[in-house]
Amino acid sequence: MFSLVIPIYNAQEIIPVSYEIVSRYLDTAGYEYEIIFEDDASLDSSKAVLEAISRDNSRVKVFSHYPNRGLGYTLRQLFRRASGDIIICLDIDLPFGIACLRSLLKEAEDADVVLASRYLCAKNKIPFLRKISSRLYYFFCRSLFNITVRDIGSGLVVFKRRALEGINLETSGFDIHIEIFTRLKERDFRVKEVTLPYHYNGYSTFSILRHGPRIVIDTLRFWLEVN
Repeated sequence: MFSLVIPIYNAQEIIPVSYEIVSRYLDTAGYEYEIIFEDDASLDSSKAVLEAISRDNSRVKVFSHYPNRGLGYTLRQLFRRASGDIIICLDIDLPFGIACLRSLLKEAEDADVVLASRYLCAKNKIPFLRKISSRLYYFFCRSLFNITVRDIGSGLVVFKRRALEGINLETSGFDIHIEIFTRLKERDFRVKEVTLPYHYNGYSTFSILRHGPRIVIDTLRFWLEVN
């Protein structure tokens, strides 16, 4: 069995469609699964939408917390709640779709973690500012941690349970991504990055101007803690 874990923040408009796409695919493919949502104190009706979905599908579990604690805290809660042998972290806007899941699970046969990558494919159309800021952050993290993962904040990552159980995560913000890959590297878990077509639909909880300076500060603080 595998667990799909999905962090939620102010996503009421896209939750129903994305859930329908994901659940239909999983049911058609015949997978044994659970879907776990965690709402990070959304200001809209995301929690109510999720609870309505869970009433119609026993495989769906919904959790929430208050006040807003950040992506890192939300992911740590989701990882803790997941019971599957494979744990799949998925962004609610489905930036890579869901049909690619079969190929990612195949890639995971000889790896501990497999992530879909936006930036290894020149054909992927990514907003200029987001592309440049991501590239700068990549080089920043590579210089600090010698991490070669290009799409550090990928919206689709497949983890084997042993990988998540083998690392101790503590960060609460967007720096959770670099902490994950740093901890995996420390423990010699094998990480594969796979090129996949990417679709940008305009939805994002990350703002370069609002969150960019904070993630740089938090990443530096994390580097100081591990050195």
